[in-house]
Amino acid sequence: MNERTFRLILGVALLLMLYLDFEAGILAYIGMLLFEGVTNLRVPILVSRFRYGADYNPGEGLSPGCARIPFDAERALRVIVAAMLVVSYVVYRDQAWFFPWFIGSMLLLAGITNICPMVMALRWSGFR
Repeated sequence: MNERTFRLILGVALLLMLYLDFEAGILAYIGMLLFEGVTNLRVPILVSRFRYGADYNPGEGLSPGCARIPFDAERALRVIVAAMLVVSYVVYRDQAWFFPWFIGSMLLLAGITNICPMVMALRWSGFR
């Protein structure tokens, strides 16, 4: 599984949970994103390691000095999305009701087109 497919799954899952008003699912979704961002145990990497064996290394083509910040942009994306969902869905739920829908639709579009503006901005700012 690659990051594009996983973003598509994340976007569809978030939009579906918002539509069905499944609050426990959204809180578990936020927890999963925070867990992936903090531990770097990302689902696409785990699935690929299970599929291709323990030798799978997603970052073997990167040169060691290619980034100023030694932190993956995909990992930072998960932390940022989780933080934005906490602020907009948990803290300011009535005032910012549209923001989780925007996040879900952007993840869905990033999965469809493989163009994620947040990851592009994070890589431009120095993340791996």
